[in-house]
Amino acid sequence: MDRQPPVDTTILRGARAVGVVCALAFVAPVVLSIAFPAAFFYAPYHPVYERMIGAVLTSFGLGLLLALRDPVRNAGVFAIIGLATGSLAGANVYALLMDGADPLHWWMQVPLLLAVATALVVTYTRLRRPHPVIVRVVVAAVALMPFALFLYDAAYRSFVR
Repeated sequence: MDRQPPVDTTILRGARAVGVVCALAFVAPVVLSIAFPAAFFYAPYHPVYERMIGAVLTSFGLGLLLALRDPVRNAGVFAIIGLATGSLAGANVYALLMDGADPLHWWMQVPLLLAVATALVVTYTRLRRPHPVIVRVVVAAVALMPFALFLYDAAYRSFVR
């Protein structure tokens, strides 16, 4: 079993700061969507799905805050939430390209999600030294998410409709 070298206190403080800022960034869309629904939701608005995405984003923020007690031991939380956030950004890009959603998403939601995902994954790589192949798989998964959603839609249309 390989042991991780000790992590510098500067990296720990930075990881905690990133966790707090990203947790706030997850809660911000939930609050701002009340005043600016077109920036965070897709028309026609559906309250059930709006509550679901709000619950997911709030849970991401809470998970990050809980991981801050010991960022090194909980580094995987940064990685998984970063991957999920990047995938959510990819799904938004797909919705914008294929479904003609409100362009306000390009300026509000997509940059926010991509910035948070990048910050979390970079923080994870500072806390743990992941194998380079793992990092490439994560980046490829996020980058290929719109294509995967296109294939899913094509399969759905051919088998369900």
